[in-house]
Amino acid sequence: LKKSNGDPEANMPDAPKPTQDEIKEEILDVAGKINATGLQMLVIDTENKFVSTGFAEEIARVSGGKYYYLPNAGEAALGAATQNALDSMRNEK
Repeated sequence: LKKSNGDPEANMPDAPKPTQDEIKEEILDVAGKINATGLQMLVIDTENKFVSTGFAEEIARVSGGKYYYLPNAGEAALGAATQNALDSMRNEK
């Protein structure tokens, strides 16, 4: 996010690239902020469990969001899951 927030040093050609751990930490930090604001988050994990890192599930947990596991899902399955989640969130209010 440093680059998107206009940090001049982050935009230098020789600026160090963040590590995977730093990126994960930043994503989880943002997920926690989403949770703190009361926003609702939907995380759809399309990763095959054989190669899955479990990170999508962790993002959902930290954000307080809904987690759907839909490996190899196509457009129709993703659309249906999204609609289902939206309907569920509306009914929880």
